[in-house]
Amino acid sequence: MSDVFREVDEEIRRDKATEFWKKHGTKLVAAALLVVAAVGGWRYYEHRTFQQSAAAGATFEQAIADAGAGKGDALAALGALAEQKSGTYPALARFRLATELARTAKDDAGLANAVSAFDALSKDQALPVEWRELAQVRAALLLVDKGPFEEVEKRLGPLSGGTQIYRHSAREGIAIAAYGAGRYDKALDALQAIILDSEAPQGLRQRAELLLAVVRSGPVGGKP
Repeated sequence: MSDVFREVDEEIRRDKATEFWKKHGTKLVAAALLVVAAVGGWRYYEHRTFQQSAAAGATFEQAIADAGAGKGDALAALGALAEQKSGTYPALARFRLATELARTAKDDAGLANAVSAFDALSKDQALPVEWRELAQVRAALLLVDKGPFEEVEKRLGPLSGGTQIYRHSAREGIAIAAYGAGRYDKALDALQAIILDSEAPQGLRQRAELLLAVVRSGPVGGKP
């Protein structure tokens, strides 16, 4: 009798399965095809993205090599790459172009162009925050010797406190610019912050101690 019941049970299950397939089979096939299409589309997108990234990387490396060799078309290649809207290499190309502007600046107008290029990078919300802050530091350091102290402080002040990753460079830049502008109080504050920071690089702390002695001695014929 158990065999009979088993056969009946199996027959019922087959009938239910057949009925289910007739009712939902088309939907299941369509869903399966959609999954296959989605996976295939994603694989294609990944492949295209990899190809584009590889091509941009090769262009960037070649442009850097050409720039190092003094070839005139290197900046044009970097400029074309920088015009692309997304990806790491276009951003790196913009950094390199700004660096080239700074390196080749021969007057105040050239310096201003380089500062503007770094400022634009520092305000680009599409870039990682660390990159934006680095651009902010680069712009400020270009102004340390020639720009108004207020412009240096405006860029470096927000980066000089707490656990900011560029605080050491920011403090040193503020100290040098402040000393050059006769703002000895600002220079002393920045230098003391470097010296008291246990995470400050040893070489930077030594420079800060030397500069602190200079600042405390004051200008010729006077004291801060």
